[in-house]
Amino acid sequence: MVLLSTLLRFHCQHLVLLSLGTLSFAKNECRPYKWNKDTGEPISTFSSPENNKASDDDDGDDDEHPKPGDVMCIKEVGAGKDVNYYTCTAMANEYSITVEEFFALNPSVKKDCSNMEPMGWYCIEGYIEPLRAYDGLCGPKHKNATCKGTAKPCCNSLTWTCGDTKDDCADGTCYEGWCSGDQSFSTDGTCGEAHGYRMCAGIQGSCCNLDGKCGNGTAFCGKGVCQSGKCEDLQKPAKRSTGDSALPWLTGTTPDGTCGGLQGYTCGVFSGSCCNKYGKCGSLPEDCEEGCQPQFRECRPPQYA
Repeated sequence: MVLLSTLLRFHCQHLVLLSLGTLSFAKNECRPYKWNKDTGEPISTFSSPENNKASDDDDGDDDEHPKPGDVMCIKEVGAGKDVNYYTCTAMANEYSITVEEFFALNPSVKKDCSNMEPMGWYCIEGYIEPLRAYDGLCGPKHKNATCKGTAKPCCNSLTWTCGDTKDDCADGTCYEGWCSGDQSFSTDGTCGEAHGYRMCAGIQGSCCNLDGKCGNGTAFCGKGVCQSGKCEDLQKPAKRSTGDSALPWLTGTTPDGTCGGLQGYTCGVFSGSCCNKYGKCGSLPEDCEEGCQPQFRECRPPQYA
């Protein structure tokens, strides 16, 4: 990192042609660089024309963080000597991105590619800077600002503030950030098929009943009323008296019906033998067909589905 930073400073001082890996400098100008705090990689910052105008007018006090909407470029490549109307599509195809993604990463390029420059360099990998909760306020009540990339990476749904404690990042409490988030685990007590197949955990309870509500006890986990979670009728059978453990294909490794993810839990017959695209075990066609994750069990509709 130190070597690359030194080379970049050398370029800015002497305006020489520098090639280092996939980075190439084709213009007699110095582009701003920032370092990705998560990967340690250098990133160029390209703003939309509107943001560029705004940055030209300010006094530089807000330059500490990228602005929402900025294109944060991770990888750039040269366009070659010959450019034409097809160059944008050709570059997109070569680097396995869509043409729409190419234009999003290069907002100054016209849709007909007429202003592309021979030997110019263009972004082919990056992301659009989101609104980050640098003030500590996050979630729906604060313009959906994200805690990712801040000093406290978990958005607590009880306070809508960023935190970094175990409670802040717990499933059922953490709305987004360094956690599974509300798309996987409910933070408002609603769950199940009618609510995006979200699971229940933590302060919300361990079971989702047929009414789509999280909770504990027989009204939520009991037989015939529980649709996901630690349902009484989905619990693993008692260990056999022979002392042999149950076969993995029978029980899987999932403790609560979730699968895949960081833990790599697998599904079994008792939880549903397919790991669906939402990271939940099931046996319905929507679990076992499109989006099913075969590495965590099977991906064909069971005969009883």
